Amino acid sequence: MLVASVLVVLAAAPLDAPPLSAEDTQQLEKGAVVVRKLEPTGGKGVAAMALGVVDAAPVEVWPVVRDCQHFKDFMPRTKHSEVKEEAGVKLCHVELSLPFPMKDLWSETKSTLVEEPPRFRREWTLVRGTYHRNGGSWTLLPWAGGAKTLLVYAIDSHPDSLVPDSLARSAQSRALPDVVVSVRKRVESLRGGAGQSR
Repeated sequence: MLVASVLVVLAAAPLDAPPLSAEDTQQLEKGAVVVRKLEPTGGKGVAAMALGVVDAAPVEVWPVVRDCQHFKDFMPRTKHSEVKEEAGVKLCHVELSLPFPMKDLWSETKSTLVEEPPRFRREWTLVRGTYHRNGGSWTLLPWAGGAKTLLVYAIDSHPDSLVPDSLARSAQSRALPDVVVSVRKRVESLRGGAGQSR
């Protein structure tokens, strides 16, 4: 049902949810994170999608996934993140600390923001880093009449690593629910505060 070109499809499509089965919907309503393994571009690297419901409206969740300079404060394994500017273009610099035998990774990516309230998307593409390929997206869609958010995280990456793809894919699948949970916790921690800046 989902193919290797999922990120291209997501980029070109309207801001709609991917197809959800009755079981998917039931799991999401229970607070579970639904993980879908995808075929990475060219058959190399890692590709996956994670879906989860956040108990906040999309406009409240948006700054959390939009402003990558704050990822170091709450995203799993993120040891540093900042926004750099190069020739007038903002780049997201992220450094990840990975478990042995994988080596730490870093990337600088260029983001495209799509803001069609109450629907939002942040897509990124690799500029440079310790990857052959690193692209993905965060998509926020209204859920439960707009009181909650369906969070859709898609990634298609090929780290420059000697670790076999099978091990990297297994590790990625296990880590994806933690990413969604970290966003939920971050949204909750920011409630009542001033929020974040671009």
